[in-house]
Amino acid sequence: MEKDETSQADARGGVQVVSRTAAIMRALSAHPGGLSLTAIATEVGLPRSTVQRLVTALEIEGLVDAKGPNGGTRLGPTVSSLLATAHADMVVFGRHQLKTLLDAVNETSSIVTSVNAKSMVLETMTAEHSLRVVLSQGSQAPLYATAGGKALLSLYEPGTVERLFGTRLEAFTPHTLTTRAALIAELEQIQNCGIAMARNEFTQGLSSLATAVHTGMGIYAFEVTFAGARFVASMDETREFMLAHRYQVMVESEACQQDWQAGWLGLSSGARR
Repeated sequence: MEKDETSQADARGGVQVVSRTAAIMRALSAHPGGLSLTAIATEVGLPRSTVQRLVTALEIEGLVDAKGPNGGTRLGPTVSSLLATAHADMVVFGRHQLKTLLDAVNETSSIVTSVNAKSMVLETMTAEHSLRVVLSQGSQAPLYATAGGKALLSLYEPGTVERLFGTRLEAFTPHTLTTRAALIAELEQIQNCGIAMARNEFTQGLSSLATAVHTGMGIYAFEVTFAGARFVASMDETREFMLAHRYQVMVESEACQQDWQAGWLGLSSGARR
């Protein structure tokens, strides 16, 4: 009996550790720039000493980096590695497509996927400006508050929004959509025009445009993020290119899938039919 009680206590303790660790990882994913131990403790509602112990263990495994550029703790390199592995086909295929987009619009460009009810940066390339946007692989934001997230939602099956969100949505800035009805109405517009937009909706001073593509590897979004007033100056030209880019991605992803299938069968790419 004592052994059973001890085992149950150990199991409960193990579950608690996992739960607390997951809470820390979620907090860091929402703050790609990093958080101090005190800020993490406040965010997850744990004692600072507990957070420090868990962060130390996570750092050993490479899941967090406790020496971020601003002295805070942020997600570590192992997270990016796991992320790339889970979407390996799209990462391999999409890098060339992402570079094409970056070269054309000269603004930070990213491939975005979804995790639960959040958009997540799968791959990103930074444009070189004196005032530039730097995103982190693995960084997340609510799907309804980013252009990439809204683009993804526009391609998901009917009823997805109702299953993911309540009637009220959390506001992150004065510009965030705050009702599910408003989100559904905007998604209908995105389905008609093919372009999603977010202006200061998750972070003040950042605006973005995105298109979503349905590939054999899944549904992904290509997102372009602008700092400040550059958005207004180049919005129309960027929208036009992104629509053409989306079509090209769909065509090339289909050809890529055919080539991969031919390779698995030991055929040359010219023998696909």
